[in-house]
Amino acid sequence: MREQVVMVGDDLPLIGVLCEPDTEQNAAPKVAVILLNSGVIHRVGSCRLSVTLARSLSEHAGIATFRFDFSGIGDSDARRGTLTAAQAAVDEVQEVMDYLSRWKQYDRFILYGLCSGDFASYRTALSDSRVMATIQLDGYCYMTWKSYVINYAPKLLSLSRWAQFILRKLGVRKQKKGAEVSGIEERYFEVPGFAGYPPREEVREGLQQLNERGLRMLYVFFGNEYYVYQRQFVDCFKPVAFGDNLTIIHRPHATHILSEPEDRASVVESITRWTRQLIHQPGV
Repeated sequence: MREQVVMVGDDLPLIGVLCEPDTEQNAAPKVAVILLNSGVIHRVGSCRLSVTLARSLSEHAGIATFRFDFSGIGDSDARRGTLTAAQAAVDEVQEVMDYLSRWKQYDRFILYGLCSGDFASYRTALSDSRVMATIQLDGYCYMTWKSYVINYAPKLLSLSRWAQFILRKLGVRKQKKGAEVSGIEERYFEVPGFAGYPPREEVREGLQQLNERGLRMLYVFFGNEYYVYQRQFVDCFKPVAFGDNLTIIHRPHATHILSEPEDRASVVESITRWTRQLIHQPGV
């Protein structure tokens, strides 16, 4: 395995790290995995997840990886322009793909992201057919009738929860925010939520388009009040018939940033195994 720092672009370049398997272990010479920032977190990822995953994919799946910082994040300087952050992210992922295609002759790409990195990978996949697969951790999903029942029924029937609610309303007990509990500064504390999501029907139409194109999708969901059962994603986006294009992993006891080492190791191993199986399929 070899790693090197790479600058993409001449003016205000995007800074990243290319990780390549040894020549004799390279299982997919034309394919690369691109790992995207989550929020404003540096390209190493939360709890160094992106570094660990990039190296695991190169060493154990035999595939090249490139983890980089969007402009204005980590080591990449901010760029001036009129695009929104969402539009700029797609442009910059495509810029990286163009660069890697010219330099290393990669012609197909797998995009990986956690939370907001998922959204960028989804939008880029819609815009660029070179994306053959996406790996999304806590990506777009919405509540279903079943998830409402599973999530809220036990709370409504719990006397202790009602007591805590009354105490909070009376000001006797203060409810701590996630940032206070975790020790992470609130500006870095990115959690999944529906407030900034596009309409469900818009995402459903996009997924239908990607599914018809044959895009392979791995979705990994963690423990939160929004995703509460294994098949929620499938139920949420009916009538899209994903078939073999979709794989879902649900880790209900893992945190959004995979703060526990054993959860991190399990997810990295699962992603590595899925990617290895994908690139060994006929025609890849």
